[in-house]
Amino acid sequence: MKDSLRKMKPDAIHDLIALGALYRPGPMDNIPTYIACKHGKQQPNYLHPLLKDVLKDTYGVIIYQEQVMKIAQVLSGYSLGAADLLRKAMGKKIKAEMAAQSEIFIKGATNNGVEAKQAQDIYDAVAKFAS
Repeated sequence: MKDSLRKMKPDAIHDLIALGALYRPGPMDNIPTYIACKHGKQQPNYLHPLLKDVLKDTYGVIIYQEQVMKIAQVLSGYSLGAADLLRKAMGKKIKAEMAAQSEIFIKGATNNGVEAKQAQDIYDAVAKFAS
């Protein structure tokens, strides 16, 4: 954590909050990306133009559970209640529910004009966050 703080050079409270949320298995792999984007050494990857507003404050890195819910809502047309079910399934790693949610997520995204392959990639990124 000390090394990450030195590299990040936080200049606002939200940097500390983000690092605290990132510093756990799964999301920890994204600390270098967050730092590189914060310092302008790398361009953020928002996964899809529809997600820029959801991910802009975290430089394209999924950090918070609320972002998972908002991604499902914006990209795939989930209601907030349904998005919470997705979040819970991922958090508890319920394989059968995650498989069902994957189909719903991809179908909703393709209905929203997202290519199926890209929708699958985004779902996988969200699921990796939840790991």
